[in-house]
Amino acid sequence: MHEWSVADAVIRTVINWVDDKKIKVKKVVLGVPSFSFLDVEILKEAFNIMKRDSVLDEAELEVKFKDLRFKCKNCGKEFSLNDVKDQIDSVRSEFGEEYPMHFMPALAPSFIKCPYCGSHDIALESQDMTIDEIQVEENGTVKTVSQG
Repeated sequence: MHEWSVADAVIRTVINWVDDKKIKVKKVVLGVPSFSFLDVEILKEAFNIMKRDSVLDEAELEVKFKDLRFKCKNCGKEFSLNDVKDQIDSVRSEFGEEYPMHFMPALAPSFIKCPYCGSHDIALESQDMTIDEIQVEENGTVKTVSQG
């Protein structure tokens, strides 16, 4: 049930950001890694229950999935999951739906290689959840604040 702790963290973060400003939060856009195990419906339900009686009372939670990004330490090029889809599909066909990278994306360098130079010396870029946007209403005016 980590959806509830994620909802709590998002709410606390936004409330701390709002501080004493005279604003109402209308929408929060949460960026979530595509390899996340979050159940979006449970996350939204938790958010909607926990936001009550706060500056987020009228806020909607929007979840956008982010593609994993890799960087090759050998040639320096960056690439996405789509760039190595054939390699991922090969691992998936060998191990089934519960393939190792599904549970631990950090294992990716053990199973895939750089599509440019063939090196396995690759790094997984950030897997963090991020609050990418907050839409607020202040004095009747709605504006979007980008956090990225």
